Amino acid sequence: MKWSTLPRVRFAHLPTPLQELRNLAKVLRGPRIFVKRDDMTGLALGGNKTRKLEYLMGDALRHKANYIVTGAGFQSNWCTQSVAAAHKLGMKVVLIKFAPKDGYDPQDYDGNHLLHFLMGAEIKTVRLENVQKAQDETMEELKAEGHRPYLLTAAGSTPPGVAGYANCMLELVSQAIDLGIDINYLVHATGSGGTQAGLIIGAKALKTNIKVIGSTTGSRPKDQQIEKVITLIDESLKFLKFDVKITEDDIVVYEKYAGAGYGFMTESKAEAIKIVAETEGLFLDPVYTGSAMACLIDLCREGFFKRDDVVVFLHTGGSAALFPYKTPLKDYALGGTLSWTVPPWSPGSLQQ
Repeated sequence: MKWSTLPRVRFAHLPTPLQELRNLAKVLRGPRIFVKRDDMTGLALGGNKTRKLEYLMGDALRHKANYIVTGAGFQSNWCTQSVAAAHKLGMKVVLIKFAPKDGYDPQDYDGNHLLHFLMGAEIKTVRLENVQKAQDETMEELKAEGHRPYLLTAAGSTPPGVAGYANCMLELVSQAIDLGIDINYLVHATGSGGTQAGLIIGAKALKTNIKVIGSTTGSRPKDQQIEKVITLIDESLKFLKFDVKITEDDIVVYEKYAGAGYGFMTESKAEAIKIVAETEGLFLDPVYTGSAMACLIDLCREGFFKRDDVVVFLHTGGSAALFPYKTPLKDYALGGTLSWTVPPWSPGSLQQ
């Protein structure tokens, strides 16, 4: 199957803007910094998952699905955009979200969980080790009722979803030509791996010299993340029928900015969120973009980038996830210690 013939539903407002962050660059005394505004893709509150869902939902339509079954973390941006995409196509959705315990239902609804509730998704919350079982049971129940469920796995990080970020790199290169700049690095948050895989495939296929840097979200160790991304790249190259040579040396991953687990709060994330808000009026979240920006800031301070380098920060969205972290963010802004680092909705909270 070739890239241009993949089934696709046009959800995103493309191209997303490429904007220079002059104030941030001045504060960091580093390279020229641009932001690729994939928080402005336009589906729900926007984000990187929209590009993936264009191809994934295209395949769901090809299979004549009327139900989408998917899931991720309790405050998942993926879930928000998946529900919005499904509803636009007249499909119903079951979300299976991992939480501290089966049936977890907090007193206060906030962030993405509030959006899932408002959009009318059927929500099941289970412990992480019970996700597969709940997923299988849900699919069988829907089939028994005569529905045509379509399972979206790995938060969209499958070969069709990867195609969305190979396409993003093509878009980015075109914008760079229009602006008369040569991009040296792209920094982003790497979680389920599809965004990084697509960016690297696009950069290699287009013969750019852009080095893609991923900062993990804490969902797995660095070596496992690299292995996941390279496996996904291999699968996607076969699926897209791209003749491109990519090795493990092309996968750059930093893990120290995520904290001790997925979605855990850190002072470096809080600092990154505050600096970017103060200098550019741009809002990040403590799970994905906060980790990536903490990485970019630290690399600038360490002198990793040259002064004449051009660095692009990929804003992958997730603004709704900012609000559930309001307590530790306030703590940091007022100069105090973080009152918590492990989110109460995280499976990791059981270990505290």
